[in-house]
Amino acid sequence: MFIYWDGFEIDGSDTSFYIVLPENVQVSEFVECFLSIPIFSKTIQPTFSYYQDSKKYDPDWEELKEKLLVGNYSSASIVVNCLHLEELSEKLRTEIYAISERRKPHEAAFGKVDNPCIAPSPVEKRLELNIYGPRVEHCLPNKESGFDGYVHNIDLLRSVNQNNSGFSIDIYVGFYFEYAIFIIDYLRSHFPGIGVGGGLDCAGGWTCGCTYADSIYTYEKVTLPVKYSIKNTLKRLTEYNIVRSYEHYYYKGSWKHEYTRGFILTNYIPVESRKEKLQISFGEYLDLVEIALALQTGSFTETCDIAIQIMLPHPNEYSENPEAVEILRAALPQIKGINDNDSYYTGYFYFTTVNENIVCEFRVYYMMKKYLLTLLELVESGMIDFIKSVTYKRRHA
Repeated sequence: MFIYWDGFEIDGSDTSFYIVLPENVQVSEFVECFLSIPIFSKTIQPTFSYYQDSKKYDPDWEELKEKLLVGNYSSASIVVNCLHLEELSEKLRTEIYAISERRKPHEAAFGKVDNPCIAPSPVEKRLELNIYGPRVEHCLPNKESGFDGYVHNIDLLRSVNQNNSGFSIDIYVGFYFEYAIFIIDYLRSHFPGIGVGGGLDCAGGWTCGCTYADSIYTYEKVTLPVKYSIKNTLKRLTEYNIVRSYEHYYYKGSWKHEYTRGFILTNYIPVESRKEKLQISFGEYLDLVEIALALQTGSFTETCDIAIQIMLPHPNEYSENPEAVEILRAALPQIKGINDNDSYYTGYFYFTTVNENIVCEFRVYYMMKKYLLTLLELVESGMIDFIKSVTYKRRHA
């Protein structure tokens, strides 16, 4: 029993792990093990399908299980959703982050982030288990199909019995390296015969299985105490333009558009394109925060409910005080064109509960942590107090 890997792009290309079962392992046994992997969502149920006589069917698990036992299908697939990192137990989350050590070469953020995190909104990391029936000619790589560079993989293929059932675990662009390796490790722990063959990534470094574009170190948490009240904290941050409301237009009808202003909630995704993003006023946001924190549904749920999108102000917004501008520029990471690239300044802001105390929390790109902390220091020093009148005028223009 083995797994081999056909992907080698570090830019986030789709990747497939191919699995061949020995005769003494039942297909349904392997599938049940796969479905029990603890990073898979139990709230979003897996979807099942199979093909028979060139027709597609969408059974429930019990029906598909019967088909697998009988072998009366040509191919089948199961699509599962992974849990958000912060939905995992602390033990599992620690395990996932520890897997990063096995990725060689390490991604740029590895070892540089004190409080790593990802976007505070439910994300669907999906993967698909494809099952090929015993009478199907498997599309397995060989020298003729252009895989002559994968010597390790080809050696493994020599013992493949084309009459056995085969699997592929297909992982899509934007998956996590750590999730992929956890899944393979889990299957390997239940079926010790599994072997993993890897390949070279674009940088020429050896990997243990796969590389992906999405990072579990994208953002870093910066937590601040709420000194007086939620309202006072939010008011102070908006006065200094660190947390701001946005104005944008949205389409109404075919070509008409209207403007709206407010905080943009990250947990709102329009069902239809070209629709208004959910934006709420200062007062409405305060009410939402109070309700969410009172429900005590758990930090991740709270965060998703009340997180808003932010964009940290650029240094030149404080041009009235050249000294402040220089201090802020010195705190920026040494990245070409960072002064003109808004994407580095974007992040998230929300309130949450830590050890029964209400705090406000930022999620900013890990390389922008020093910049945010410097900005907050300038607020405390009074060096950028002048911005409050500018913010007030713009808000009431």
